[in-house]
Amino acid sequence: MNILFEVLGVIITVIIANFLAQRFEFMPQALWQIFLGIIIAIIPELAKIEIDLNPEWFMVLIIAPLLFYEGQQTKIKIVSKNIKEIVQLAVVLAFITIFCLTFSLKILFEWPIALALALASIATPTDATALESVKEGLEMPFKSEQALTFESMFNDATGLVALEFAGILASTGKFSAVASIIKFLTVSLGGAVFGIISALIIVRIRQGLLRKQLNDLTGHIMLQILTPLIIYMLAEELHVSGIIAVVIAGIFHREEQDRTLLQSSQMINLVNQFWKLLTDLLNGVVFVILGTTIVKIFAFESSFLELAKFLEIAFVLYIIMFLVRFGYIFKKVKKYKPAAIFAIGGVHGTVTLALALTIPVTLGIAESSTVVQELLVIAVFLILLSILVPLFILPVILEKKKMGYSVVELRNARTELANLATNYIDQQEIDKSLKKGLLLRVHSQMGYDVKVDDSIWQEINNQLNKKSDEAIRSARAQGTLSIDAVNLWDKMVLGNMQIKKKTIKKRHVYIEVIKYSLINLIRKFFRKNTIEDEIKRTKREISRLEKKNDKVKPVTKKNKIMKKIKMYKRRLYLLKNYANVDQRSRWINAYDELEEFLKPINNEFISQLEKQELDMGIIVALKQSILAQQTRMQRSLAAKETENTELSKVLQYELTQISLMVQNNKISSEVGKQLYNEVAAAQNLVFAS
Repeated sequence: MNILFEVLGVIITVIIANFLAQRFEFMPQALWQIFLGIIIAIIPELAKIEIDLNPEWFMVLIIAPLLFYEGQQTKIKIVSKNIKEIVQLAVVLAFITIFCLTFSLKILFEWPIALALALASIATPTDATALESVKEGLEMPFKSEQALTFESMFNDATGLVALEFAGILASTGKFSAVASIIKFLTVSLGGAVFGIISALIIVRIRQGLLRKQLNDLTGHIMLQILTPLIIYMLAEELHVSGIIAVVIAGIFHREEQDRTLLQSSQMINLVNQFWKLLTDLLNGVVFVILGTTIVKIFAFESSFLELAKFLEIAFVLYIIMFLVRFGYIFKKVKKYKPAAIFAIGGVHGTVTLALALTIPVTLGIAESSTVVQELLVIAVFLILLSILVPLFILPVILEKKKMGYSVVELRNARTELANLATNYIDQQEIDKSLKKGLLLRVHSQMGYDVKVDDSIWQEINNQLNKKSDEAIRSARAQGTLSIDAVNLWDKMVLGNMQIKKKTIKKRHVYIEVIKYSLINLIRKFFRKNTIEDEIKRTKREISRLEKKNDKVKPVTKKNKIMKKIKMYKRRLYLLKNYANVDQRSRWINAYDELEEFLKPINNEFISQLEKQELDMGIIVALKQSILAQQTRMQRSLAAKETENTELSKVLQYELTQISLMVQNNKISSEVGKQLYNEVAAAQNLVFAS
């Protein structure tokens, strides 16, 4: 159980660090993870949360999946097109760096050549993921970023081979240049060939399963997870580079994904999302472990002078690497800025720490020995320097990344799209409760960052309810609204509490309730005669007014009479409609009557708001509120399949509107792309459910 609690503790630490990095952007994610790792190791109660992985397991469980994912991010055409540059950066530059570092340690600090070669091999590999963390929000030139990516993908193998040479030199005391070259070619080329062969076999197995309709998502995802682990372990058993094998296998898996995109798009999308999550988690775990390692270092080395000495060595190594990297690129491009970016962009991280942890196995010395601890201390200091230096220097030499759109622009575009979808839903001939459900889901499309000012929202609701209340009271006084409709309105208003209390005439409500109760009681005893008499009286009044209208000549008088006729016809309709029905039907009829009466009032009010150019979010929210109010007293259940069908139509309508908005220059193409991706993703979820 202890290992379970330790793993959970580290994962929770990664989660907290990621949220802190998002909230406080002055420090990159990797540093937050290291910082919380330090906190874990310092606080006594949390110090138990610590994971000490065996170096071999560290390489298998963390390094292999990370490198496999890096390979999946690169197309084979790009690799083949830039193979010369890859060899120059990952092999030639890596060996030059190792050579310079080794002899600098030998000359400046009088280190044994095997130990110096081991530390140089650890210090050389770079980490693209750590670089992403420190350059977040900055616009790095494409060629520089591509060069750093190519280097980090393949120079791990160069460092590992050099570390093996250091182990051989430490055990035998001999070094043969010819044998070393043959060994390197065997290990690297053998790893590449094994990676290609194993990838083709696994891809063939996956395709065979899919052709036989064996497309279980869980099974295929587990096969994806096991792929880099199996390839790495088998490659190491064959004494070829497991690192190169998993990178090459990742590249070939990317090629297979591109070719079968339309055949298994759902599976590919799910696999990609899973790998992104897994690699982010693994990187976070590594940096948390790095933080706990820093505390171990200070606990092991009690002497401040010793730590200062190791920091000095790490600083010298970093300067030498910077000069080598700067000079190598400057010689090619003859420009200072690209050379400086490449030199500073050589950030160290996961692989450097992993290689440092393998020192006891490689050099054949005890893990607790002073030499191992000293190498680990220098490696950790070097990682920290490589992260901190670009954190301060890159913002000076690089421009901030310019978004194709602002947060406000995207929010406004989402709101406008939601408003268009709302109007579309309102025009559909579907059940009102279904409309409400669709509208709620469309309203959520505006995101969590859309906030409506409470005071403005309250004022607008007060205005609408006051306007509606006055119209209803006036209509009731004229007899064009039934008592049931007025009572229903009062129930809705009192339930919502959206208008001021003085707007609600409680005396009138009580009178109407008493009237309704008395009339209902009388109807129970004299239902037939009461309704029939009222209908007859209303018909006689309509007939009398029509005759009078025929005799009157002035237009104004005719209009007044016509209004009265319309009022009495409405009353006649109500009397007929409410005759001989049960109480539930009365309320449904009252709802229909009230909705018909309020619809033009609501539309007119919303139209006036749109002319005032208010925040579109308020208008969309008001439409949602009106529909919710309308359906509050009449809820009918709608099948989920029906709602999903209608929602898919709404989303398809939105996709069309996005294209039109881009064509009409209402939004930029970048905003359109973002909205399109969001709506298309939602549509896929609807289809899948």
